[in-house]
Amino acid sequence: GLHENITGVMARLARHEESGNEVVLTPDFAPLSLNFAVMDNNNQCLLHGGVIYHDTHDGGGNGASPTFSVSLVPQTGWAIHT
Repeated sequence: GLHENITGVMARLARHEESGNEVVLTPDFAPLSLNFAVMDNNNQCLLHGGVIYHDTHDGGGNGASPTFSVSLVPQTGWAIHT
């Protein structure tokens, strides 16, 4: 599903590397969250977004601080946002 455990999210991102691309992870300002970029062999960005953790600290993804990310239904778990 869209919201899942961190192992599932990282496995989904790792699939991009199976086709020869590189996944770059960097810190995010939101707690328990990361930025990611999928880069091709020419160092061009193919996909950019965040791996965001939703829970009570952000209203389950209601757009509020500290994540400022929106989920259509309140969630608990990690989600890939692009």
